[in-house]
Amino acid sequence: FWRIFLFYFLSLTFIGLLVPYTSKELLGGGGTSASPFVIAIKNGGIKALPSIFNAVILIAVLSVGNSAVYGCSRTIQSLGMQGLAPAFFGYVDRKGRPLMGIFCSAVFGLLCFLSAYRRQDQVFAWLLSVSGLATIFLWFNIGLCHVRFRLALHLHGRSTDELVFTAVTGIWGSIYSMVLLVVVLGVQFWVALFPIGLGANAEAFFQNYLGSVVILVFYLAHKLWTRNWRLYVPLAEIDLDSGRRETDMEIIRKEIEEADAALRAKPLYKRLWIYWC
Repeated sequence: FWRIFLFYFLSLTFIGLLVPYTSKELLGGGGTSASPFVIAIKNGGIKALPSIFNAVILIAVLSVGNSAVYGCSRTIQSLGMQGLAPAFFGYVDRKGRPLMGIFCSAVFGLLCFLSAYRRQDQVFAWLLSVSGLATIFLWFNIGLCHVRFRLALHLHGRSTDELVFTAVTGIWGSIYSMVLLVVVLGVQFWVALFPIGLGANAEAFFQNYLGSVVILVFYLAHKLWTRNWRLYVPLAEIDLDSGRRETDMEIIRKEIEEADAALRAKPLYKRLWIYWC
């Protein structure tokens, strides 16, 4: 929470105060100078720092790409193991690497070469339209899964004491986020249907809302392929233990107590470091 608050909320607040919304560089897009951080630095009259900051951004992008390939390849491997994707995607070599998942991720990574196309702005707009709403749907499903998990835990008469981590806001935080995300989807649908400054336009609609169409098509295709028309798993049938290293509740509680005791025994500066990092 604190890292998100400091590095996202506060930094974007300061950038919003330092960069005018009418900045031509900000609205021009495309080049590295369009970064609001770089614009703020240039407006401050600091000469060398914009280039240094652009280098930092490139290194950060490489890190993001690396983590994206890692996460994507493991997700593909999991889908293959569960039968939700072709079985060969579930292959893992002797060193634990999901080679087919990594290969699939790398192939889609070749789309980056489309940036060399003469109409790269249009290519970027359509690629963004495919993935733009995916994060909203993803976090809605995460919130929904959390709510149903906690309800299933309560239904089975089990306590959150067996969990290593519990959300500070409980299920109400997830419910709040789900409601907010539905509002965002509704507003985005309205803007896609009636773009600002334009009338109803099919191209504008799909550029703004194509992600939802793609998700719906894949969902229906999965239902048709598997012939599984079940919409959800009842709370009583939710498996709360598969995949856990240990299912004995007494052992789990003892491990949690030992971890808490080991943390309390550390010096204050180490506890603060673990908390913040």
